[in-house]
Amino acid sequence: MSPIATQVGRNLHLTMEGLDPFIVKPLPGNAGLQATDAYLSMATGNGDQTEVTLGIVMALDGAVHNKETDVWEPVPEAERINSNRLGTELSAAEMEDVSMAAFFWQTILGPAGVNVYLENGGGVGGHTKAMWALVTRLGLSPRLTSPSTALEDLIQLQGSIPNTSTPPDGNKPGKQPQDKLPKK
Repeated sequence: MSPIATQVGRNLHLTMEGLDPFIVKPLPGNAGLQATDAYLSMATGNGDQTEVTLGIVMALDGAVHNKETDVWEPVPEAERINSNRLGTELSAAEMEDVSMAAFFWQTILGPAGVNVYLENGGGVGGHTKAMWALVTRLGLSPRLTSPSTALEDLIQLQGSIPNTSTPPDGNKPGKQPQDKLPKK
């Protein structure tokens, strides 16, 4: 079962049947940008899973700015209310849906990202649609964000193959010979 998402004030409430809602507060823009950058780097095969995980934890529970490193970090463990609830109250699939809905909430997509993710069933299908919505919104090339560009290369190749149904001289081919039926 996917969570039901509602915006209450500036917060996102993700409700699973029978549980108190997971209340996700908006991140500061720079923290959301850092989490998005880590996610997109991972999607291109250039990122670090640890950075993406930290970004998701920040999306769920908030972030603090480390002035020494100029990097946003998750709030201390004791303040990670949503993250701490995930592993004790939800199945693995439900954990993914709550985590990714919170993540897309914190991107430039905001509520639209949550809706795309959840309306496409969450999981892999929702994730794929929401990721492409994010890539499109940011104006990035699929070449930069897809680990495999074989499909895009094939589409471009198809565009360069001439149509062979009509010869280049414009004449239509004549009537083709037909097999003869055996005599009775």
